[in-house]
Amino acid sequence: MYPISTVLAVDDEPKALLLLRNLIEPEGCRVLLATSGAQALELAAREQPDVVLLDIMMPEMDGFEVCRRLREDPVLAQIPILMLTALDDRESRLRGLETGADDFVSKPFDSIELRTRVRTIIRLNRFRRLFEQRARFEAAVTHSPDGVVLAELDGTIIHRNPAFAGLLEAAEPAPSNLFAHLPADIAAQARADSIAPHTRPGPLEASLLGAKKTVLTVEVSAGLIPWEGRSIVLYTIRDITERKTLEQQLLRSQRIELLGQLAGGAIHDVNNILGVISGCAQLIEMKGEKDRQLHLGQITSGALRAGSMLRQLLMFARGDGGEFVTASLTGVAEEVAQMVKETFGKQYAVEFVAPADLPRVRADPTQIHQIILNLCVNARDAMPDGGKLTIAMEARPIAGGIKAIMGDTPAPGQYVVISVRDYGTGIPPEVLPRLFDPFFTTKPKGKGTGLGLATVIRLVRLHQGFVTLETEVGKGTCFSCHFPVDPAAAV
Repeated sequence: MYPISTVLAVDDEPKALLLLRNLIEPEGCRVLLATSGAQALELAAREQPDVVLLDIMMPEMDGFEVCRRLREDPVLAQIPILMLTALDDRESRLRGLETGADDFVSKPFDSIELRTRVRTIIRLNRFRRLFEQRARFEAAVTHSPDGVVLAELDGTIIHRNPAFAGLLEAAEPAPSNLFAHLPADIAAQARADSIAPHTRPGPLEASLLGAKKTVLTVEVSAGLIPWEGRSIVLYTIRDITERKTLEQQLLRSQRIELLGQLAGGAIHDVNNILGVISGCAQLIEMKGEKDRQLHLGQITSGALRAGSMLRQLLMFARGDGGEFVTASLTGVAEEVAQMVKETFGKQYAVEFVAPADLPRVRADPTQIHQIILNLCVNARDAMPDGGKLTIAMEARPIAGGIKAIMGDTPAPGQYVVISVRDYGTGIPPEVLPRLFDPFFTTKPKGKGTGLGLATVIRLVRLHQGFVTLETEVGKGTCFSCHFPVDPAAAV
């Protein structure tokens, strides 16, 4: 269905304008009337008509001048102009063509001829615009830095741009189906997302098969578009390999920062353990066989405890992340709780609460470690003189209407929630809008980089989850991270 065409009729004679309107409106056109050249230019600039019917003989500004000015305007230069003239001499027609007129109709004009001319010009103008739109679309696709693929619903490629071809190994014959370039599970998800009604699915991350690079991670976005009486899918394929590498480096750097903050407590506890081991060894030397088994047991217990503490710190430092598995998060959260209990110091009472048989989620355990540990470090900093810190887990159904941080809109469903609560200073209202901004921190210089909470929100979103916050100045803060239950594990 084409939009209604607009015709601008220009004549200094009111009767002539009325005649033009009565002739053109039955063609289904919207007719604008101008009685002078200046009014015509004003209407043309505001309405951008599809065709101009322009009388030549007008006072102050004749049709030749109006035509010349229209052609000088970059926005209006392509509007078709049909000159209406009582002058039938060759010189007038040549002058009209020189100023940019497309055609002429002599007065008195034949109504059928005029309608036919207008109808033809409008149709040709519509085809010109469609051609220009297609040329702009093709130029945008061709020069896009991202790979662009037009494909049938089954993945059969209709068109691909040079950027997509540039991602693939030139020596390999390019498959004619986009899904052949994607892992089977991602291809199935992309196919399902492309035909999902009334939704705009988020991008999918995948390794591109047959790629020029050994490791190439891409982000695939899909959307239905009309195409020659049917729907096809527009896929955008963006190379995010460098971004993923930088993200991993940033996460590791942030883990090192966390380890630095934990190091003081760890060193203190290890020194205490070494003191116990050294004392027991001296007692064995002094007392010989007396209480030997008791002292050896204390030495063994201390060595195991110190080894466990250092091993947990080392494993956290080495963790690369990125491997998503379906598992219970209870063990992960309990490990962090134990690490926090051993490194924060005796002035902090760490409580871990989790019911049995929590649903499983699809998650990266190393990243879950990092989320909880970041929140625990923030909780510790909010209680500089010590206090109670609670790590709690629960299963919670979400029906909608939840007020999530950063404007996230949670999808309804079943979630596993990990909450970290402190009873410290709370967060002032003026700080809340910037709380999750990267590099924003309220800590003194040298005490923090401002990446902790920014890392938390990014990693939770990476797990398709969201974060809620409860805080009151002087009474404490609770961050709750919601992770969707894996539907496959729930069956």
